[in-house]
Amino acid sequence: MNRKSKLFAALVAAFAAQASMAATVDYHGYIRSGAGSSTDGGKEVCYRLPGNTFGVGYRLGNECDTYGELSFDAAMGEASGINFKLHTMVAFGTQQLNDWEQSTPSWRQAWVEANNIGSGALENATIWAGKRYYKRHDVHMLDFFYWNSSAPGAGIEGIDVGFGKLSYAYLRNGEMDWSNTAQGGYNPDVPNGGRKSITNHDFRIEGIGINPGGSLELGANLIRRNNLDGVSGKNGFALTASHNQGNPFGLGGFNNFVVQYARDAANLDGSGKWWADGNYTFRGWRVFNHTVFEPKGSNLNGSLFVGYEKSGEQPGQNGDSDKIWTIGARPVYHFTDAYSIAAEVGHTEVDPAGNGAKRKLTKMTIAPQLSMGKGFWARPAIRAYYTYAKWNDAAKAAGSVVCTGRDCGKAGSAFTNETSGGTYGVQFETWW
Repeated sequence: MNRKSKLFAALVAAFAAQASMAATVDYHGYIRSGAGSSTDGGKEVCYRLPGNTFGVGYRLGNECDTYGELSFDAAMGEASGINFKLHTMVAFGTQQLNDWEQSTPSWRQAWVEANNIGSGALENATIWAGKRYYKRHDVHMLDFFYWNSSAPGAGIEGIDVGFGKLSYAYLRNGEMDWSNTAQGGYNPDVPNGGRKSITNHDFRIEGIGINPGGSLELGANLIRRNNLDGVSGKNGFALTASHNQGNPFGLGGFNNFVVQYARDAANLDGSGKWWADGNYTFRGWRVFNHTVFEPKGSNLNGSLFVGYEKSGEQPGQNGDSDKIWTIGARPVYHFTDAYSIAAEVGHTEVDPAGNGAKRKLTKMTIAPQLSMGKGFWARPAIRAYYTYAKWNDAAKAAGSVVCTGRDCGKAGSAFTNETSGGTYGVQFETWW
């Protein structure tokens, strides 16, 4: 074989090797965007109650940014019967001002999983490593991630223990400096050489069948300080119990009842506080109920939520705690498979620790929309909306109730001296 023939054969072999490694890519994600104005003019505004811990608040007609998550997952292949899969996600967000805006992209996920790793209890288990959204639980209506220990780490999930599936994750969070505002404050740096960090040991048992159509999930997050020698830190733990009932009262959908408790360096959502020093003390608990109803054959579906939380740092609040409660609903009536009208009303109160006055916010939205189907989760949805909000003087005195921009990171200029306001606009939302 001459030199050219050998070169040609080598190229063919190289391309064949590349072809054999080609992965099937699954593309999915989430995006929302829109435009609007306050009834006083200017940019659209949103409404947040200072001190509220139940997510961003009731989100229909109450989002002032463009945000997206783009995921690319690839089946990489197998070896010795073990299958490997890559997961990646880049997220972006803008202030929603003009056609050309600098985005702030973030690699939210980059991890690999291996399944079919064994037999018996490990038959359906998965080993993974990397940075991921780890078993996040949320209430969509509030954009409220109530169980969210997401971080770089590794773990094993889906171990069959007879009465449920056991998972363990080793997760790490470290000291960050958010003072870099060149990219809107979303470009944290590593300060002090990474001297502070915490380890989050996440234990969960899922799928415990305790009644017909219902299952229980139990979890514990053990937070352990891992600072450099001589740097003060704190341990903590969080506990979660969640009961999910399918088709409650024959209404379709589900009902989710959750109880959570946390101490010291643990947050109620199962994440950890790398910044907590040795003198830091925290106690908190919350309970809530979330229902999505979708009666078969009905044109009406929707979501309901009610929750209460009591939490605080001691002794900085003299042993007292903030008390937060909220109640809200989003019914949707479908005229056809495409045309519908959604409404949302939510009321939230924060009773701050000490002698502070109780803060109150009520928000109401009406939104005619086009969606791809009659289901409550049917997307894409294109909606017009009008939102009205009313708050009290205590809420106004506590901080900016009216906000705008990415994550409502800027105080809105409308209604600054008032206790009510309105917003109108259009928005699309989709996931795939």
